[in-house]
Amino acid sequence: MENEILDQLLNCPLFKDVTKEELMDLLIESGCRIETYHKNDIVALIGYPCNYLLIVLKGSLVARMVSDSGKFIDIERLGVGRVLAPAMLFAQDNVFPVNVLPEEEVVLFKLRKEKFLEWMQQNSKLLYNFIQLISDVNRFLSDKIHFLTLKSLRGKIAQYLISLSEKEKNAHVVTIPTTRQELADKFGVSRQSLIRSLSELEQAEMIRVENKEIFILNKEALMLEY
Repeated sequence: MENEILDQLLNCPLFKDVTKEELMDLLIESGCRIETYHKNDIVALIGYPCNYLLIVLKGSLVARMVSDSGKFIDIERLGVGRVLAPAMLFAQDNVFPVNVLPEEEVVLFKLRKEKFLEWMQQNSKLLYNFIQLISDVNRFLSDKIHFLTLKSLRGKIAQYLISLSEKEKNAHVVTIPTTRQELADKFGVSRQSLIRSLSELEQAEMIRVENKEIFILNKEALMLEY
């Protein structure tokens, strides 16, 4: 296997503290594959069997939940180093709970789950990393359910803006990195509902909206929204 791919795998949290020599030994006769997908391809749909360990080596994907009516919510975006649906890999009903779609050209590392199980039996560091990864996924999903179901839309926006502010060292001006439609999809609401709630927060003098820049005018009041 090319050194570039080895290095990409070693930079993945799943292989934390695993040495290059250990990984090379694991890869011998592993039957792993490298697959490339393009935008508008489908990596997985809800209900597809999850029989392979899949790791993103290049590009990004979106995990999207879709209702029968066609309404959808983007659960999260998966970039380089992420493992696709790790909690489903050894589940009794091991199917994808979401659609997984490329946002650009994506390269995936693919390994049968039976072989991955052998790897974990041979390498305790890999086993520990996988358990930690599943635990982190469960925590993320718990927070996501709370965010989507228990918060008002104004509360979701407020939490999102405060989070951006903290990432930028408590800046009073934050830049929204997505379009209004993508942000609405993240919150599981229509674009019109998002714009209306932003206007309400602006009228309450908590924020000021200037295109993609949002000025936080009253952080304390904004925090009370959630």
